[in-house]
Amino acid sequence: MKIALVQISVCVTILLLATKSVASQNEIDIISDAYEDYTHLPREVVYLHLNKSTLFVGETLGFTAYVLNKNDKKLSTTTKNLYVTIEDKNEKIIKQKMLMVDNGVASNIFEIDSLFSNNTYTIKAYTNWMRNFNENNFFVESFKVESIETYQPKDNVATTIDIDAQFLPESGHLLHGVENTIGVVIKGRNGYGLDLALGEVVDNNGTVITTFKTNQFGIGRFPLIPQYGTTYSINISHKDNVYKLQLNQTIKKQGVILSLKRFKNRFLISVITNEETLDTIKHKRYSLFLHNGDNYDLMDIYFTDQPVITKVLELDNNPGINILTLFDENNTPIAERLTFNYNGINIISSKNSPTVTKELDSVNVTLNFKAPDTLSTHNISISVLPQETQSYNRSHNIISYNYLQPYLNGPVENAKYYFTDITEKKKFELDNLLLTQGWSSYDWNIIFHNPPDINFDFEQGIILKANYVSSNINESGQPNDLMYYFDDKGFLIAEGNTKSKSYIIKNLYPEEDQTIKLTEVTNSKGLKPANLYTQFFPQKIPNFKTNFIEEIKPTFKIERDSAYSSNVIFDNSEKVEKLDEVVVKSSPWQEQLKRRAELSRGRYGKISVVSEEDEKQFFSLWNYLSFKAWLLLDPDVYGPNGPRNNLGVIDSMGMQSPGSVNFFLNDVLLVDLSILDPILIEDVDFIEINRFGLGEGMRSPRGAIKIYTKDPARAKAPKNITRTYEFPLTFNKRKKFYTPKYKYYEDDFFKEYGVIDWKPNLTLNNNGQLVFKIAQPQVPVTLFIEGITNDGTFIFEEKSISLN
Repeated sequence: MKIALVQISVCVTILLLATKSVASQNEIDIISDAYEDYTHLPREVVYLHLNKSTLFVGETLGFTAYVLNKNDKKLSTTTKNLYVTIEDKNEKIIKQKMLMVDNGVASNIFEIDSLFSNNTYTIKAYTNWMRNFNENNFFVESFKVESIETYQPKDNVATTIDIDAQFLPESGHLLHGVENTIGVVIKGRNGYGLDLALGEVVDNNGTVITTFKTNQFGIGRFPLIPQYGTTYSINISHKDNVYKLQLNQTIKKQGVILSLKRFKNRFLISVITNEETLDTIKHKRYSLFLHNGDNYDLMDIYFTDQPVITKVLELDNNPGINILTLFDENNTPIAERLTFNYNGINIISSKNSPTVTKELDSVNVTLNFKAPDTLSTHNISISVLPQETQSYNRSHNIISYNYLQPYLNGPVENAKYYFTDITEKKKFELDNLLLTQGWSSYDWNIIFHNPPDINFDFEQGIILKANYVSSNINESGQPNDLMYYFDDKGFLIAEGNTKSKSYIIKNLYPEEDQTIKLTEVTNSKGLKPANLYTQFFPQKIPNFKTNFIEEIKPTFKIERDSAYSSNVIFDNSEKVEKLDEVVVKSSPWQEQLKRRAELSRGRYGKISVVSEEDEKQFFSLWNYLSFKAWLLLDPDVYGPNGPRNNLGVIDSMGMQSPGSVNFFLNDVLLVDLSILDPILIEDVDFIEINRFGLGEGMRSPRGAIKIYTKDPARAKAPKNITRTYEFPLTFNKRKKFYTPKYKYYEDDFFKEYGVIDWKPNLTLNNNGQLVFKIAQPQVPVTLFIEGITNDGTFIFEEKSISLN
């Protein structure tokens, strides 16, 4: 429910962020109603943990994808299809994949092969559902690709002469005669912030009004009481360079601005006007709207005799970005301010230093986390790189990309800095960053006039729609049943939908070269190939255009050096792993007895496991059954030929006639025994023969034979009763990450750009320990660790280890 606002004094009230509810009936309902319409659909955010951000041709880019619900920051269980693409600077797609998401997590690799050259590339990750929204909920990040021949071991930092400086008023404009706060962003030619630059603000009389200093990212702020008609210049000093710039911001004689100040965990928001404006806006309604993309609160503000109205924001239960928007009496947004609440963000770190134990040519690494009682479902990925690496130059981590980036319009330099070893200084610096961001990614023009529709669905695998015609309809006017074979599960039944005149098969997850086989079940002609018009959804990877690109620019200059080549750096010999010889002794008879006992649990029939002797003695399945199975049934009823020719007719309840035995292939009831004709006994794993049909209810009154193949895919139906259909789009199989082999493991190249390992899909054991093995490194290493638990707790840290 929405929390009421309580007036404390003339100038100060408390503003609490409430959950969405039905707004009170007044003129400002239009704001809350529009917001509720805009945000009522759930959102997802996707983040990729990349193993590196600078790669060389011949290496592998490993990544783990985390798909989260935007509001509660927990792993999504809805979407199953994730698209990952790599594009060049011209937005040409170089490579792309569709991955299956399992409980919000997927992992895979991209080979950096001859399709890549010395350039910057953009990797994107998104779901189909994200295409409904305008906010930056997708993942996009740039990475560098170099060839070995361009490597220069010297670390040459590019010099910067020209600068790009922006001076951004807190409310988007300057107001005459009152104190304004102005954010500063200064970048060098290389696109990175100009660190520790000094600035002076000078009026047109040459008087220094105030000074400021930027942090390591070129961000700062200064206060200013601007005077209408006065011009201001900014003098920037950085190292031995001095730059003179103009403030270039319009000073309004009348207006209203916002100002926010943070005192530890409390926030004060002030709505400010000047004396020139006060008399003209007295008793006019202004509205202050506070939201975080989900919950909101809205209050109206009236100026009386005071030019400043201050509110205390209680944000303890609303971690992350909070957006304040000021509306005038016409419900037009006129100012916006972003703030960040660190309270409530759950981050866990490992305790103490990692434990490292040697084991032959590898080492076991153990990280100790808290007890895993709240970590029932979780995933952790680790990039293992040399401690001196220059190849992990990423701006974001899993926390900043979920709590910060989706709410901003532009990229953030080194956003992970604000969520690593959090201090009051970093909280202040993040507020400076937000001061310079301007309007959030929630566009009120779109909120008012173009709320999202469901044009793109949540996707859960591939959907097959097979349209039928009159020839597929039986004597009763109903469509014939459709048998389909896919993914080693034997034949399954799909019923026709008379409304859409089609068969719909959902939740198919084909991998790469997999196909689906369709068979039509008719009363008169038995089984025949299903000649249907098929459509698959999705059919291709959807193109996702965005102007939001964060480009990673190198802080060093790479020059060609003829001394280096791929033959010098990489060991190109075959990837052969030599294993010690192992002699295994076992008793086939004992193993067969043990397996028969295991298979008999929960079954009513007698289990026959096909042995090697059976494969030598019998050729076909029917041959095996004729000699070994019929005697287990009732020979007085079936005779020496068994029940093969006594197959009854399937009635409306799915049962055969009383005088027959039911046959099952991989638990699918057969309506035509010709499916069994091509099956060889060598393809059969075991058979259950249930003489009296116990446990089958009324389905098998004369007994049942259940046949299970070693590989259901090999138990193919005769070609004359199936038709094979290919999927136009399939899921990529999870690929193994191969660490490059280097000729030298102690030179500058390996220390700066080498790869030791990439470990996706790690989990904690019952003691809260994360244990994994890597090849024994010859240099100190750093672990870049990221992950999340099912309850929304984030894991992010960098740990250095050494064997010395």
